[in-house]
Amino acid sequence: MSATTFEQVLPQVKAMPPEEADKLREYLNAQHQQDEAVEKARALARAASKRDLSGEHQWLEEHGQEYVGQWVALKGNQLISHGSRGKDVHEAAVAAGHPDALLLLVQPKDDRPFVNI
Repeated sequence: MSATTFEQVLPQVKAMPPEEADKLREYLNAQHQQDEAVEKARALARAASKRDLSGEHQWLEEHGQEYVGQWVALKGNQLISHGSRGKDVHEAAVAAGHPDALLLLVQPKDDRPFVNI
């Protein structure tokens, strides 16, 4: 199967009525924005996967039981935001300049899964 090239499509694009060309332009711009958003999310995920979370774990041990049932956004051993809706907590963390804050729902200690490493 051969791929269609830009040179093959260009005459068809040039022959389009203006409203169809506008639709194509909007589609390509939207696709570009989506691709940029996906790449930004991947970069944040890569950075987060390499981050030392010992500060967040320490905060949870010291203060977690005060926030059981709430969503928290943590950066190191600092609480950035908290609340009943994860989306709101995340938005508050982003607004505070911490888009990479760790976001989690605090569970009672007895309900946490046990992992023996």
